[in-house]
Amino acid sequence: MGLALLAGTAQQAPPPSALASAPAVAPGRIQASGLAVLLPSGAATSSDGAATPSDGSGGPPASGPESPDCSKLKCVALTMDDGPVPQTAKLLKLLRKEHAHATFFVVGMNAKRHPAIVRQMVADGNAVGNHSWDHPQFWKVSKKKIRQELARTDKLLKKLTGSRPMLVRAPFGEVDARVRAITKSRGQVLVQWSVDPVDWRDRNPKLVTKRILKQARRNSIILSHDIRPTTRKAYAGIIRGLKARGFTLVTVPELLGVHAKPGHLYFHG
Repeated sequence: MGLALLAGTAQQAPPPSALASAPAVAPGRIQASGLAVLLPSGAATSSDGAATPSDGSGGPPASGPESPDCSKLKCVALTMDDGPVPQTAKLLKLLRKEHAHATFFVVGMNAKRHPAIVRQMVADGNAVGNHSWDHPQFWKVSKKKIRQELARTDKLLKKLTGSRPMLVRAPFGEVDARVRAITKSRGQVLVQWSVDPVDWRDRNPKLVTKRILKQARRNSIILSHDIRPTTRKAYAGIIRGLKARGFTLVTVPELLGVHAKPGHLYFHG
């Protein structure tokens, strides 16, 4: 399956994430999203929390024997940013009922408040990604601060789940050369989205559902925010609508497979 890589050139920037309104992007920067899966329990980590996968590959773990084969299936990945919140538990229940999986890019401070929900995400077969500790504007902070944000969230997620996130989604989807270099050094992968229903701005369940169903294509990565009540209200229609159109809902690691490279930016599978 082909992987969309960022080859050092900026692509059209999507709208910001949901926690706040993003400022204008400075020249030479792009807005991007990175996503995190969990390393195998056998992976080692350095003193700053950077991963050293046991197989030395630096990429995501291989899909399990029962994972969907996205080279044959019409796969899409539904991703959810900024949580968890208490109501995320109802969303997990919906995913279980629909036999679907998603990727949750969690904010560390929210994961600390709701550890049982994070554990349930993983227990249900969903992927959990690092979306920073408290959602700062990476383009306004130092490289040290970026590393601290990622390392603190990594440490918590490893404590809660037994594994360290390897994929990262930057706050507001903001990625520049510094973020790419830092994630590469930590063995982590950045992933952008290809479908943005702008649910952080337009809090209308019917409109959000319509946009996702209209824009979804095979191998799409779909952005959404489980912190928004209107988005959570839309999820049943989104999931059932995608399935009715023949899509298989998978995690981002399942969509990208084993060839994703640390420091690279992926827009779709």
